[in-house]
Amino acid sequence: VLVAEEASQPFAPTLIDFPYIQARVINYDKITPLMNLKASCFGKFVAIRGTVVRVSNVKPMVTKMAFTCNLCGEAQSVALPDGKYKIPSKCPAPECRGRSFTPQRSSPLTTTMDWQSVRIQEIMDDDFREAGRIPRTVECELTADLVDSCVPGDLVTVTGIAKVVNSEE
Repeated sequence: VLVAEEASQPFAPTLIDFPYIQARVINYDKITPLMNLKASCFGKFVAIRGTVVRVSNVKPMVTKMAFTCNLCGEAQSVALPDGKYKIPSKCPAPECRGRSFTPQRSSPLTTTMDWQSVRIQEIMDDDFREAGRIPRTVECELTADLVDSCVPGDLVTVTGIAKVVNSEE
């Protein structure tokens, strides 16, 4: 009966603004030693523990960029995963065949988030210390509310997805 009543009402699209929820994993005990952080870990959820040895400045990372078609002026927003710049392939207007776009950095459709890089150094236990070896380090990216949450010298546990980043970026 409820389905029939809903079906008889005309469809009126409504925009629902859901709040953004950022989940955090705490007290995760399966720590991956830096010596075991290999190619088999990429794309997987890992936790590492170490000492912060370097912290970069906080920078804005573009998560969505607005572009305007140079032919018809239609605006569109393109998601930029991991802040990698990507130009749209075609205009969203059905009658336009435009393939040239101008980025709109100050558009309300362009969104950014805070980004910071930190370098974590492994903790050398006396049991596993290899004589004369320099401790391993790994670069980690902090975003949004995690930026400026640590300073060099802090002992931290970082959880997240391991990924490969090209060195020329």
